Amino acid sequence: MNRLLLFGLSVIWIVFPLGVGPLLADGLNPLEEIPRSVLSVVLWVLWGLALFSTFIPRPLSLTVIRFGTVTASVLVLWASTSSATSSVIVVALIFVAVALLASSNATVGDVFVDQLSYGDEKRFLLRSSAAVTGFLRPATYLVSVAGLICGPYLLAEESFVVGAIICVVGFPLTFFGLRSLHQLNRRWVVLVPAGLVLHDHLALNEPTLFQKSEIDLIGPASIDTDATDFTQGAYGLALEVRCESPHDVWPAAVKKETEMVTIDAFLFAPVRPDSFLSEAVGRSLTGHSPA
Repeated sequence: MNRLLLFGLSVIWIVFPLGVGPLLADGLNPLEEIPRSVLSVVLWVLWGLALFSTFIPRPLSLTVIRFGTVTASVLVLWASTSSATSSVIVVALIFVAVALLASSNATVGDVFVDQLSYGDEKRFLLRSSAAVTGFLRPATYLVSVAGLICGPYLLAEESFVVGAIICVVGFPLTFFGLRSLHQLNRRWVVLVPAGLVLHDHLALNEPTLFQKSEIDLIGPASIDTDATDFTQGAYGLALEVRCESPHDVWPAAVKKETEMVTIDAFLFAPVRPDSFLSEAVGRSLTGHSPA
């Protein structure tokens, strides 16, 4: 199934130029020949990076693919204001919609991060907070895309001074935006032979192992739970881990200094809680659900 998903994602990007190329060509046509050629090369390079990333499933590749899909979506919306026919616009919109759905799929995300697993490990992405999902992540994507394409486009339009200024400001914004987006793709929970590792820089100062012998149960969190919340306020089902004895952890802090706290239960929010629990059952980690 994982190979089928990766193959399908690769196919989408292989045929992607056939769907969006005509519309983007219409959008670039009003430009002079040299700027149009330069921007066309840039678009082909971006497409090549995204396609290449589908063949090397890693967290960084996931970031590149998702950013590339959002960039393509923005460009298609921009080119839709050109003189292209409605059929060309519809086809391009369908292609970017399919690419967006495929790249943002939760299973695809888990497949990409799980490729870093060693031996008998299984990694699962963690959901982001409601604020990140609803506002900060979309805003970061838009700022990053604008920082990447606005400067070169203004230079192509021969607005050299403004274009140069936008490039100087925009390229660093794109870099830091991509870095932030990539960090969100590096938040996961890992099932290992020794137990469970929570790898979340927003919740813990360092990855923390909860040994199998210390885990009493894992299951859906109850409404009145008193467990320490490491979900970052994410929407959806939260899972609860209860330990047989108190466990020392170092919560993440804004400052570099952090204080150790002792907990006996905590909440976390994998993107696919059902798949996580299924894997945990196979490893005899679930015990009895706290719900």
